[in-house]
Amino acid sequence: MDEKNKLVIRKKSSFPALLRRAIFLIILWAITIFIIYVNFSFIFKAYSDTLVSLYLLFNLSFHIYKILGEVIIFSGLVISVFGIIHIRNLRRKDLNHEKDNS
Repeated sequence: MDEKNKLVIRKKSSFPALLRRAIFLIILWAITIFIIYVNFSFIFKAYSDTLVSLYLLFNLSFHIYKILGEVIIFSGLVISVFGIIHIRNLRRKDLNHEKDNS
């Protein structure tokens, strides 16, 4: 085994973690598809009171865009913090592994 592959710590994700990720992605795609459906329905003049109100909600509400922006910024910060913590833990494990092998 070459030196580069010794530094990689491989961990198989547990089934609950995989299930949680799958559910999260399905929810995100469902919301995305729904918003695209509302917009295309409005573009092709498939008007109804519900579609018009949803179109206005998704496209013209400054409050919704503000909330969406805050959610994106908060998510980015949380992901960054967890990424930094994860990288530090991997570096610590690598240093401990090197100490054990020497």
